[in-house]
Amino acid sequence: MHAVTRFVGLDLRTLRPNARYMLIPLALVVVPILLISGLLLPALEVDSGGSGLYLLIPFVSALAVMSTPQSLFSYDALGRLDTLYTALGIPRRQVVAGRYATCLLLLIALTVLGVLLAALAALAFGAAFDSGVAAALAAGSVALLGVLLAAQLPAFFGTGPGPVRVITAIPPSIILGILVLGWITPDVRAVILSWLDAADLAWLTLAVTAILGILGAASVALSARLYARRDL
Repeated sequence: MHAVTRFVGLDLRTLRPNARYMLIPLALVVVPILLISGLLLPALEVDSGGSGLYLLIPFVSALAVMSTPQSLFSYDALGRLDTLYTALGIPRRQVVAGRYATCLLLLIALTVLGVLLAALAALAFGAAFDSGVAAALAAGSVALLGVLLAAQLPAFFGTGPGPVRVITAIPPSIILGILVLGWITPDVRAVILSWLDAADLAWLTLAVTAILGILGAASVALSARLYARRDL
């Protein structure tokens, strides 16, 4: 466990110098959603009630899937960090476990950031904000994107960042696109909000934990096997 924690620290230190560049994708997420919500430009009247602010949660959370793995594995390749991990005495299995822990940590952190941004935007524009709806959407985002991470990471460990650069961005892009199309349709948006409002957060959290635990364990085992066979 100590080696895994140490590896997470190495990952975070690797990302820290370029953390400011995350402001660009954040802006590309926040501005369109404010437009969809009808808050930044009310004349659009796409969602004049401001409920589109909830979209900030899955969209900010999705950055953990669309940019984090690619960045981490790219830094490994550019800096020959795999050699460094070996020199530090970190076994490949622990490298795998540490990378999964880093990705999960950043997924949760970005999801929380999405909730905070949505709440702050609602406060700034005087829009309604239901914490129960936000919490349910956050749990759903972690579950869905966690499954995508579990599917993505074995490909990175098996081949490196180059071959899977574009492919890994396709599934979350499709999912987010469908979500936006549904949200800008009033009847569909009403159904989504009704379901989120009625969701039992305790059971939803338990289901998310179970799903990620089972799929995550299988994904870690596959990644460890692929990484062990890979010629670094």
